[in-house]
Amino acid sequence: MSKRALVVVDVQNDFTEGGPFDPATAGNDAVAARIGRYTARFRGDYDVVVTTQDWHISPADHFVKHAVHCVADTVGAELDPQLSAGAGVDFLTLVDLPLRKGFYADDYSGFNAIDTAGTTLPELLQGAGVTQLDVCGFAADGCVAATVRDAAAAGFDVTLLEDLSGVFAPTTWGETVAELQSHGVKVNGSVLVDSD
Repeated sequence: MSKRALVVVDVQNDFTEGGPFDPATAGNDAVAARIGRYTARFRGDYDVVVTTQDWHISPADHFVKHAVHCVADTVGAELDPQLSAGAGVDFLTLVDLPLRKGFYADDYSGFNAIDTAGTTLPELLQGAGVTQLDVCGFAADGCVAATVRDAAAAGFDVTLLEDLSGVFAPTTWGETVAELQSHGVKVNGSVLVDSD
């Protein structure tokens, strides 16, 4: 029987308001709260719930390309507390696999994230019998897009949950959606509304 996972990509303090990418991250605290609310409400629909986090220790030239962010063991690298506020419980109690990536190099895709034993996300999902993925988080046009591309390439049935993802460059988002769909990714724009 097909199993389903929710992958919550990089919903971290440095990718919300007041972080190093502000103002591109405006509204992301509200998105994080929606993710928390969605996960709490629909946790029973998923066999596995995964979080990924950028966890930069010495990521080569990554901080030349981007502002310094999500440095390991800093507040900026922690999960946004709005996840728990939206869920009404400690968000991590809803998570089966908390994974990290980007320790020593650029690592945009959540598919490169590992657990404490060094097992990668695709290995963990395949080991759990997961074939369907719903993916959300930050940024829809960055690490989320990289994650869903890799998931589709690996043969997973992938849906990007658009209204549970923060977009950094709204003016080019339509082009990004078309490109992701060309890889077989489904884009669902209305899984939860604020009034729910």
